[in-house]
Amino acid sequence: MTFSGVHVVSGFAGSQSQRYTSQAILGKISWSEAPASGVTSTNAAPASSDIAGDPVFRINAAADSWVSVGPTPNATSGTRFLVRSGADCDVYAAPGDKFQWIAA
Repeated sequence: MTFSGVHVVSGFAGSQSQRYTSQAILGKISWSEAPASGVTSTNAAPASSDIAGDPVFRINAAADSWVSVGPTPNATSGTRFLVRSGADCDVYAAPGDKFQWIAA
C-alpha cells in the first residue's frame, strides 16, 4: 500500500535515559496516527515530565500540507505552517495539544 496523506508520531524530545549526555532526536513514543484531511487527531500530546522530557510531534506528509497544532487546531483558517512533501518535521507541543492538516 502506498503512503498517502499525513502521518504524525507523538513522543518526547531526547533520550529517556542519560538525557543529559545524549541528544536523541525523538525519544519515547506515545502514539502514532494518520488522521484524514481536515480531521483533528483523536490523540493529544502527552504531559511533560522530568524523566521523559517535552512532548513533540514528528510529522511526515505525502504531499505539501498545511498543519496546525494546538488545543483546537484549525489547518484551514487558524495558525498553521507548511510541511513539505517527504520531509520529517519536528514540532514541540504543549501537553494536550492536538494536530490537524489539509493539503496545500
